[in-house]
This record gives sequence, C-alpha cells and structure tokens, in this order.
Amino acid sequence: MSEQEIEEMVWRVANDSFGKGPGWAQEGVVLRAIGDQIASGRGGRLDLRTQQSILNAWHDLFLQKKLAWGYDLDNPSSPFFHVR
Repeated sequence: MSEQEIEEMVWRVANDSFGKGPGWAQEGVVLRAIGDQIASGRGGRLDLRTQQSILNAWHDLFLQKKLAWGYDLDNPSSPFFHVR
C-alpha cells in the first residue's frame, strides 16, 4: 500500500469516526481501525514501516489543519479530535 493510499485511508477513517461522536473521535480508535484494515490484507501483521506511515499520515492531518485536538468543551484535548 502506498503512502498516498495510507494518507487517504487515514483521512477517510478520521472523518467517518468524527461523525459518529466523541466515543469514536479518538486517536486510538482511528489508528487501530486503520491498522486492522491494512493488516487484514497482510495476514494480520503490520511491519514497522507501515505503522510509521500511518502515524505520519495522522500527524500530517493536524499539520495541514484538517484536524484539531479536542472534540468539544467536555473533551477539549487529545486523544479526542475534531474535523476543522
């Protein structure tokens, strides 16, 4: 899977998760969902390079100002996030 495909998957999963509410709009939920999706096609395992590509794509969404930390005033910081 290319880095571009991983970036698109991370954005899609993050955006979908945010729409489900604060229980879903959490860093760990998103990262596990992405890892599970990719690993399912690879015999259940992710190599370090793929794991780091997922993390890089996740962090890039914050640098690109597509995501911001906190879901609402009751959940104002990480691991919660919102789509900007």
